[in-house]
Amino acid sequence: MIGERIDRLRQFLREHVADGVIIMQPENLRYFSGFTGGEGALVVTGATAVLWTDSRYTEQAAGQSGTWYTIGNHQGRLAECIARSLREGGAQAVVYESNFLTHMMFEQIADQTECGFEGYNLNVLRAVKEPFELTATRKASAIADQAFADLLPYIKPGVTEKELAARLESNMLLSGSEEKSFTTIVASGVRSSMPHGTASPKVIEKGDFVTFDFGAVWEGYHSDITRTVVVGNASREQRDFYNMILEAQKEGVAAVRAGVSRKDVDFIVRNYFAARHVSQYFTHSLGHGTGLEIHEEPVLSPRSTGVLKENMIVTVEPGLYIEGKYGVRIEDSVAVTANGCEILTKTPKDLMEL
Repeated sequence: MIGERIDRLRQFLREHVADGVIIMQPENLRYFSGFTGGEGALVVTGATAVLWTDSRYTEQAAGQSGTWYTIGNHQGRLAECIARSLREGGAQAVVYESNFLTHMMFEQIADQTECGFEGYNLNVLRAVKEPFELTATRKASAIADQAFADLLPYIKPGVTEKELAARLESNMLLSGSEEKSFTTIVASGVRSSMPHGTASPKVIEKGDFVTFDFGAVWEGYHSDITRTVVVGNASREQRDFYNMILEAQKEGVAAVRAGVSRKDVDFIVRNYFAARHVSQYFTHSLGHGTGLEIHEEPVLSPRSTGVLKENMIVTVEPGLYIEGKYGVRIEDSVAVTANGCEILTKTPKDLMEL
């Protein structure tokens, strides 16, 4: 797997008329080397592949990446060692992570080489998932689904958002999650109009919408799911509002398939809301990729370019947020297939009245 990824990395360099790359973003380090330590840099040229780290991680790096990379201890001189590897590899045109490498580090490397440099966002190379990545995301999604099912009896008047978030996160950890995917969102009542309303001391009240946005991590891969419930019986207004968003979410999921424009998937949902004169309450993009990071390529938004490809993973998460009143979001993570998509998050989406 790592060998194939290095081959694809070198193919990327050839396509971009480059003969060297510097990789320092932790998720890209892990993807292209298997190394999960906290500090390091990959330098890959046409003929060489070196993983630089420090004394804390050299043994770990040798075990995780030594088959594919020469392991080096930079001894506090990382920029110097990166530059040396570029020179020894004969690199002349070098790609670096423009979204990650600091200006100071870039200058230190450039001052010690005669290479030309060009920045790219290398995260796009991780957008199409391999079978193992799909399997790991399915597992992470299943953990989150079960954790939420176990939480349902505790969602009732009198508990706080923070209590529910703590129990949900504990459920995921006890079920095997390595960590939470991101800061868990629990937003109830008037706070549910906040798309990123992380859990607060607010007490859950009868009649509240409660939005839960959460995820688990398995073998480094993140899941992402949002469900909104009602505590007690929903009013007719709440039920109609929820079902409008549910229908939009289903239409978005139905639009996902290989070859479809990413922008068009977003527009399908956006136009659905516009026809019902509520598009002003849809204040974010429709979705994003997940993987070793919680937010990855591809993105589904009005500014997106390109098409969806088979085995990409993307979320579909429309929401409407009326400030001072309430909000609802419903989100699934899906894997793109040739003729549609596989829904990875299995928790039911019909309105739950608890």
